[in-house]
Amino acid sequence: MKLRFMIFAVIATVSSRVCHADIDKDQQADILMLALPASAYLLTLNKQDEQGAWTLTKSLGLAAVSTLALNSIIDKDSPNGSSSDAFPSGHAAIAFSSAAFIQKRYGWRPGIPAYAVAAYVGWLRVETDDHDNADVLAGAAVGIISSYLLTRAFDDNVRASAWADSKSARLQIQVRFH
Repeated sequence: MKLRFMIFAVIATVSSRVCHADIDKDQQADILMLALPASAYLLTLNKQDEQGAWTLTKSLGLAAVSTLALNSIIDKDSPNGSSSDAFPSGHAAIAFSSAAFIQKRYGWRPGIPAYAVAAYVGWLRVETDDHDNADVLAGAAVGIISSYLLTRAFDDNVRASAWADSKSARLQIQVRFH
């Protein structure tokens, strides 16, 4: 219950910050791009899914490294001229990697809102002229592919836990039948 409250508090705080009138679109994109992996990580905590947390870390790492490699290889200026590393969009890669992880690991119910937020991050990057549509679509593809390569669906029908103290050790296996 405490973790659910913590997830709600993080989402409420981020949402109120993003919706604040003084915040510009670049800051919105930055905040939401970071909020997606944070939300994905909080989901792994809520599900007590240590393997999922590790998979998320690897997926985000693969998306980041792939984006940096492609940025180095492809010398493309951003529409506003602020960068020569526009292709693919790193914001889109991280946002869509997080959304794809959530969807593939925990299903479409939490995945759809995550993809909606990721799409909004992509739209913001185009709206601010930091990227064009091709940059964002390529970043989305990098992110989705990185998560789909490494993520498996979470099976919460079987859980195992072990603990020990100085006098005893226990193994508990729970199986839920539908």
